[in-house]
Amino acid sequence: MTVTPLERSDAGTAGDVLARAFADNPGMLALSPGDDHEARERLLRPCMVGFVEGMLKHGVVEVVRDGPRILGVALTVAPGGYPPPLFAQLAMARAPLMTGLRRAGRFARLDSETRRRHPRFPHWYLWFLGIDPEHQGKGLGSELLRHLSARADADRVPCYLETDKASSVRLYEKHGYRVESEARLPVLDVEFWFMQRPGA
Repeated sequence: MTVTPLERSDAGTAGDVLARAFADNPGMLALSPGDDHEARERLLRPCMVGFVEGMLKHGVVEVVRDGPRILGVALTVAPGGYPPPLFAQLAMARAPLMTGLRRAGRFARLDSETRRRHPRFPHWYLWFLGIDPEHQGKGLGSELLRHLSARADADRVPCYLETDKASSVRLYEKHGYRVESEARLPVLDVEFWFMQRPGA
């Protein structure tokens, strides 16, 4: 297994991996109530591809591969890079808008809630980390996290993330993150954990 920067030509494949990884997350279940797994994955794919393409321009996209196959994806933002420029935010919002006004409205309110809690100090931001469901539990997420930690340590700044999965909290804690706050976001009625890894 190797961790490498994503090539632009593989943005669609990386988006597929993230869509499969997040289709059953509590936040996605609340964003798209009444839809089955296949429908959620289908709706997520263009959103995730758009996010990947945006981060290729304004962030860092790393993938873990087994040979040529992409098994996991991390979208991160360097210190001072969040939020992305307005034109990039508008470009990335296009796909969520295509999922329908109800879902897009829920997504916008979720984005507003998490952005309001975002720290102001310099940090590396882990926006998305997803592993193909068939390959979860094999240490691939840890590989991606180690690469992010190395960048943050080199810059001597903390890392920050939010997650809606208790199992992910345990993974991040193994890599030095601690829960800074916990909240049930009213827009989705879903529990979120806001976590930070101290700087070196």
